[in-house]
Amino acid sequence: MQGFNGYLAAIIAVAFTSITFYSCDGKPDDKRKVYLREDQKKVTDAPDQKADSISYFLKGCVIKTLTGIETDKLKYYSKEKNDTILIIVKVEDMKGIEKSSRKELLFAVEDCLKAVDYFNTKKIYIDVEGKYNTLLVKTPVESNLSGKFADNRLILPFYGKSEIPNK
Repeated sequence: MQGFNGYLAAIIAVAFTSITFYSCDGKPDDKRKVYLREDQKKVTDAPDQKADSISYFLKGCVIKTLTGIETDKLKYYSKEKNDTILIIVKVEDMKGIEKSSRKELLFAVEDCLKAVDYFNTKKIYIDVEGKYNTLLVKTPVESNLSGKFADNRLILPFYGKSEIPNK
């Protein structure tokens, strides 16, 4: 019986490996997507002034300038790289915000940054995340402000050029 169980385990392992191998399309994934997902996990509703001073500043500023949204429940993360800044804002309950008002959150973040001279020389990438998907995106080049499903691939140039040919 043990020989049969070992044989069965080997067949299952080979089948699983084969399915995994053939389910991949063989194309390498864009590492920038991985970096973005990792950064999106770093959002917090209590940014530390020393560790993430931009998010700390934004939290205080957005609370003062935006009404109609429970701003104390927003989560932030920022990352600065050379002359570019990535801002990620996460809203847990975007359904509670009217679709026409959703852009106001992104514009409030943008206005807070414009009020400080330091940010005026920077390229700003803003990513507004909902509970399950990207809702709004604004970059130095283009925007996706539908407020429902935004293309987070617009954020990827923040992380550099694609390493995948033809992308």
